[in-house]
Amino acid sequence: MAQTLRYFGWEGYGDGAFASSFRRHTGLEIEHDYHLSDDAACRTALSHPRAWDIININSPFVRDVLHPAGAVPVLPKKYVDAVQGSDGALSRFATPARTFGGELIGIPQRGGPFNFVINQNRISVSDARDAGFGIALDRHFYRRFGVLSYEDFNVMHFALASGLNPFEPISDATMLTFAEACRTIWNSARVVSVDHNFLNRLLIDGDIDFYLSGGVYTASPARLAGHHEIKAITPSSGPAGGRGGIAFVEINALNARASSGGGETFLDFILSDVGAVEASMAAGACNPVFQMSRKGVFDCFKREQLHAMQWDDFEEDMSRCADYAIVPSYRELVDVLRRELNIENEKRLGRET
Repeated sequence: MAQTLRYFGWEGYGDGAFASSFRRHTGLEIEHDYHLSDDAACRTALSHPRAWDIININSPFVRDVLHPAGAVPVLPKKYVDAVQGSDGALSRFATPARTFGGELIGIPQRGGPFNFVINQNRISVSDARDAGFGIALDRHFYRRFGVLSYEDFNVMHFALASGLNPFEPISDATMLTFAEACRTIWNSARVVSVDHNFLNRLLIDGDIDFYLSGGVYTASPARLAGHHEIKAITPSSGPAGGRGGIAFVEINALNARASSGGGETFLDFILSDVGAVEASMAAGACNPVFQMSRKGVFDCFKREQLHAMQWDDFEEDMSRCADYAIVPSYRELVDVLRRELNIENEKRLGRET
């Protein structure tokens, strides 16, 4: 019976081509639990300290929450060189993988801009960049867009649409501004879904003109299939220190209380050329990975794959993004977000009955 690695994180690593390749190279099976919220996953990891070997969660929760709580250890020295060798736009992904004292606590992997996605046949790239998240408040697009229900990103993106910086505390007065934006967006959205492939299909078919939240990761399956009119957009500017977009990076960390030693095997694999490419292509997507700063990994990608992940735009888009950080008013903001969605759902149900 094969040994099992227990994985808790974002989709793609626990099944499909990545899991098959991992099994071939390591002999380990992956037992997985996926999540859609870093905030919720962080709390789950703390409340179930022995459940998983690997915790895969977006910046900044490993550095700011899990490591200080003792849930994530400093990594062995053998991993330090693999993270120190990065440069260019990818190098900023190394920061949330280290403590504030510089110790390595995780391996960065998939990352990049995560904002909204358009059909270029319906909206020009320049217009979308200039409009930023305010595009979702424009009544011209009433019932012409969708929302990908990733709550953490929805909170940040709806705040940006409100003209607010989500990484600063929100006052009572500005909370009213946020609530009004939520009300408008939920009322105007044609569809709300957790399935980015479904939203891509609506974009391709012309049923919607854009969706938020979304990025290179969610747009790339459509682009891989030849639908290059589908494009991830990073706003030109905005209220987050002048930046209008958000950049994420997954941090893969060891569980300090794991009972097996399979976690290091997982980290070794995702750092390898094969494992890095498999991670990029997991779940039918094609997303930049931190290891692309290494020539051996970058050279593994075909031109059409680089085009699918919008590599030519990557550095410019990253320059327009604030780093995903802890949202100090998250609990209040997400409560408002949910309340306004529930109110809108009740209204729609009433209109249908």
